[in-house]
Amino acid sequence: MSLGVLVEPDSASAEPLRALRLAIEARVGSGEAKGLVFTSPRPREGRSTISANYALVAAHVQRPVLLIDADLRSPNLHAMFDLPLSPGLVDVLRDRLDPWQVTHTFPALGGLHVMTAGSSLPRPGDVAASPVMGELLEKVYEECEVVVVDSPPVLMAADASGLASHRGTEVVMVVNRSGKRRHLVSALRRLAVTEANVLGLVVNREGALTADLY
Repeated sequence: MSLGVLVEPDSASAEPLRALRLAIEARVGSGEAKGLVFTSPRPREGRSTISANYALVAAHVQRPVLLIDADLRSPNLHAMFDLPLSPGLVDVLRDRLDPWQVTHTFPALGGLHVMTAGSSLPRPGDVAASPVMGELLEKVYEECEVVVVDSPPVLMAADASGLASHRGTEVVMVVNRSGKRRHLVSALRRLAVTEANVLGLVVNREGALTADLY
């Protein structure tokens, strides 16, 4: 695993993530299985790293936790966890596989479950809002306490909006402190068009996180 990217859940460096988890839990309620789509306005704002570490921290107190790589254009989670890219999400949707057949479990990481992006697709944008994706999310929402979805940036693809259209799904926007405000405004407006439920913003300040939940 990429030890330079993943944090130790009980370490001081994980404290901002623990605080974020508590804030999100208080916001959405702890009694329901909820999907959290982590996205960002543009690439390289720390979205994949934060989503992976959020899932890692959550897995030590909320079980089961499933982390899904839904960035089918530029997947990252398989490299972070030293996993094969496929089979994964695409294979589950295309071949109607049981999602747990392609999910990797890490007992040493609180039993965290990770589903990689899977095989390549010619038109990945068709997947996020599809009925078959909705069926998959509904299934794993019922079986997991927390489902964390790493989604492509909002201004690069419509996937985040598509994922957020499914029932029981909330959006967490990750922004880098050096990012431009106009990009954030454009991203939030694009999500608003599809009536996505945005929980709030997580500001990535060179490794220090600041959460502003609505």
